[in-house]
Amino acid sequence: MSAGGVGVLQRLSARTRTFLSIAGVVVVLDQITKWLAVSRLTTAFEAFSGEALGFGDKLSRFLWQKHPVKSEAFAVLDDFWHFRYVENPGAAWGFLSGSASWFRTPFFLLVSVGAMIFIIHYVRKTTAEQRLLRLALALVFGGALGNFIDRVRLGYVIDFIDWHWFDKATWPTFNIADSGISVGVALMVLEMMFSRTPKSEPEQSAAPK
Repeated sequence: MSAGGVGVLQRLSARTRTFLSIAGVVVVLDQITKWLAVSRLTTAFEAFSGEALGFGDKLSRFLWQKHPVKSEAFAVLDDFWHFRYVENPGAAWGFLSGSASWFRTPFFLLVSVGAMIFIIHYVRKTTAEQRLLRLALALVFGGALGNFIDRVRLGYVIDFIDWHWFDKATWPTFNIADSGISVGVALMVLEMMFSRTPKSEPEQSAAPK
């Protein structure tokens, strides 16, 4: 990292550095696992000439190649858990997935940017004691940024974790970014349920009797 970058980090408060570090870990894990999903669950990294692709070629395909051909799903636990490549142009449970791309993609990008700006503003207002809340906000921010990166480069989000109960019930396919958002929201609920409201000090008389 350049000296200028180090200087910027040093000027940030410890709380801000912790927030950015947690969010950064979520984004890195999200993109690495999506790379693995594309590598193992699609034919995107297969070379047309039969020769193995270099890292640069794989990175280019990961970043910009849309709609790779899917491979077979990988069973972690039969009838319960599979890794399966899925492209989600909408939100959870397929929200707006059937709408026109000219509307859907800008809409989700704007919503994501708005949510991340709100989170940054909210973090700045937290107190030193609200560690759990800042952790929750960092997880949500990292998850939102991870899926935002997908939408910017591809127009859809890569999902690959498929949980289901035999053929009777299934949870919407998700990714690490979604997990960060879900865990963050759950922690925020816990924070609201169990946080203590500081008691106000009794007012003192203006003048002694």
